[in-house]
Amino acid sequence: MKVSIITPTWQRHHLLLGRAIPSVQRQSYTDTEHIVVSDGPDPTLRGLLAEEPVTYIECPEHDDHRMNFGSTARNWGLDYATGDLIAYLDDDNSWRPDHLSLLVKALEINPEASFAYGLMITHPHEVVIGTNPPQYAGIDTSMIVQRRQLMDVSRWPHPSVIQGDQHAPDWAIVEAWLSGGAQWIHVPQVTVDYYFPGC
Repeated sequence: MKVSIITPTWQRHHLLLGRAIPSVQRQSYTDTEHIVVSDGPDPTLRGLLAEEPVTYIECPEHDDHRMNFGSTARNWGLDYATGDLIAYLDDDNSWRPDHLSLLVKALEINPEASFAYGLMITHPHEVVIGTNPPQYAGIDTSMIVQRRQLMDVSRWPHPSVIQGDQHAPDWAIVEAWLSGGAQWIHVPQVTVDYYFPGC
């Protein structure tokens, strides 16, 4: 199954090129396409990515990335995705080489599951995240591989439209999937490295 990988970015060129893109290139699972979406026009990044094996897209207008947490860019990426499965990797995080192979295999073995996720470790604090069942603050964007059909259940919400106190788009979209009856499969293995600012 082909995996479309969507990476939203905004003016973090060194992290995107030094961390996120190389970790995609190191994946043992290779039936992929990598879609990098700039949250607004960025001629510098356009030039830097000219030789990279990615599809580069620019949102026509900048929607403050700090305020939307990449939701706008992810939704643009979904419009270009051609894979059977969709994965997300933020520009400042990285995947371990078996991330996609483990989660794709889990979905192949469990055809009733609509999305899969594993464990993530934070840096520099070395805290492992990944609750089963999924819950608020226990699942992160970069941990998820979803089936394409979930695009019809929910797109990435802008934080300004999320109701209640939990304004994280990654939890809001998972909550929408679960409310729609989506089943999941959890892989209890660390496959994502999450870096706090400054790391």
